[in-house]
Amino acid sequence: MSFMFSADHLAIRQHYADVGRELAEATTLHQAAFDFAGWRRLRDEGLWQLIVPSGPVDTTDWWGFTAALDGLSSTIRSPELLLSVIAQAGMVRAMARHGTASQKERYLSAILSGKVSATCIAEPSTGTDVRSIETSLAEVSDGYLLNGHKYNIAHAPIMDFALVVCRLEGREKNNIVLVMLDTGTPGMMSGPVDDKLGNRNLPTGEIQFQDVMVDRRCVLGEPGRGLSTLIDIISLGRLYYGLAAANLMEPYLADAMRYASARSSFKATIDSHQYVQRRLVDIRIGIERSRWQAYGALSQLLAEHPQALLSCSVAKLVGAEDLIASATSLVKLYGSLGYHNGPVTELMKNALGFASVGGTEEMHRKNIFNQMQRQSA
Repeated sequence: MSFMFSADHLAIRQHYADVGRELAEATTLHQAAFDFAGWRRLRDEGLWQLIVPSGPVDTTDWWGFTAALDGLSSTIRSPELLLSVIAQAGMVRAMARHGTASQKERYLSAILSGKVSATCIAEPSTGTDVRSIETSLAEVSDGYLLNGHKYNIAHAPIMDFALVVCRLEGREKNNIVLVMLDTGTPGMMSGPVDDKLGNRNLPTGEIQFQDVMVDRRCVLGEPGRGLSTLIDIISLGRLYYGLAAANLMEPYLADAMRYASARSSFKATIDSHQYVQRRLVDIRIGIERSRWQAYGALSQLLAEHPQALLSCSVAKLVGAEDLIASATSLVKLYGSLGYHNGPVTELMKNALGFASVGGTEEMHRKNIFNQMQRQSA
């Protein structure tokens, strides 16, 4: 099993690394709005053509897309646009693997044109515990009636369409349903943008559903089997969160290496001190550990390996832990300067968001344990 990029993939990676560098230079540090210009730039660069099938022949190249994300995340310096790209990639996987012909035509075309999607899972009382969700779908003569409340939904305030996870009324088991809805559907209401500590260029918010009529053709996959479909969709995002978390540290580590070679303490540059060397080495170890775990998880997921779901959760968990630890370590490395508002403190605030994006640590450890039980059985 080889995780090495081909020559074509390396060219893709370099191209998107250059794009990421340009986007980083264009981003205002404290702006708190979605980067529509960056989003359109990625669309125009052909990012979605790498994974959106075209015609009867499957032209998707997930390793090419991974190379693009690898390059982009290694230079862009802030995670918000990366998290948006990862969420949209999950929607592409949802349509490509589970969508009907009409759903694929409608929503894959929308993605290629730059429309923004949202995946509505979490609820105020249950979090991301899908089995306990309260958003309900009641069967009526001409379709379904949707009622419920979702929160902490990425892109909720700006989305064009959404995948909504809900519970089919009248069933105790096999009752999870996924439905596709467009913004502006009667009874579907978005709330204000959440006021978050970090990742402020990634707008999140609430969505309420009040007697929303849902056509049967809006159901994604088989009604009642939505949980397994959802897991297949979001597993991709989990490993990509790990990859993005790893690569975000790259430019900051390069900055820290230059700083340590120029900053003097006790009549020597601080990179001559073992405790500083260890801090920098630990950051490098975290980057490599998280990156290669993500590559391995992707390889397993694409091959439908029985351990893929476990590996995807490990990739997300390890990536988040390493990123948070590394960002905190950088604040300490820079001393009082590290505590001043600026790029390093902004990184730390954004890094903390990885503790919950794509699921909390507790949720992923629970998933890993469940997968361990299944394998041992």
